[in-house]
Amino acid sequence: MSQIPPHGADRPHGAPPGGARARSGASARNRAPGPRPKVSAATYWRRRVVVLGLGAGLLTTMSWAVNGLLVAQSTAGQALSSGSDRAPRHAPHKAGGAHASPPPSPSASSTPPAKHKPARRTHASGRTSACSAAGVRLTVSSPQYWYQSGKTPVFTARVVNTGSQPCSFDMGARSLAVVVDTFSGRRLWSSADCVTGSGSDPDVLASGAHAALHVTWSRRASTSGCGDAGYLVRPGEYKVAAVAGAAHSKSVNIVLGAKGAIGP
Repeated sequence: MSQIPPHGADRPHGAPPGGARARSGASARNRAPGPRPKVSAATYWRRRVVVLGLGAGLLTTMSWAVNGLLVAQSTAGQALSSGSDRAPRHAPHKAGGAHASPPPSPSASSTPPAKHKPARRTHASGRTSACSAAGVRLTVSSPQYWYQSGKTPVFTARVVNTGSQPCSFDMGARSLAVVVDTFSGRRLWSSADCVTGSGSDPDVLASGAHAALHVTWSRRASTSGCGDAGYLVRPGEYKVAAVAGAAHSKSVNIVLGAKGAIGP
């Protein structure tokens, strides 16, 4: 007959009894949580401000994205509408290509405009009447006002037909002259004094057309027939005009500079 060990005979030394362990586990499970730590008012409002800032940033970002999409759609619609508006303008050209005239060639575009044609000079015929002094306008010009010592003055005399009909004008060096005078009115030089040959060159000027004569001056005085070589004109200021019979231009001034002088 076996013996039943006494209660607690097999329990290790120092181990708590089974009932005590059960009671301690039950008490641990039934123990209420401790009180939560209190949050200060400053921390609470900082958290609220951070949350509000994040929300506002998110709303702003979403608003920008929506506006960008709307603008892109509007731009695409305008491009499509403008393309549809331009299409009918080109359609007639394509449809009528068989009957349309060809584009101008480069040689045609380089042709001078018609308004320049009257400026061309044409030799006079016997049926064209001569220009009257009242029917033309003379002008004279020089590319410089001051000529340094040793430089040759250059002049251009122009004739314009101010009448309503074409007329013949003699552009020869004997008929159209450039003259240089002193301010007292004394003649110093004329481009017609030393002309050789016939010196006649009649040309037809259409209404409003002009012709030009270019001459140079050696800075020496001249006499009719060019019998003397002429003396060298002294430095100073002089008057220049164009003359053709009874027609005279307004005078312009030039200055002959002295040697070593510096002009304006």
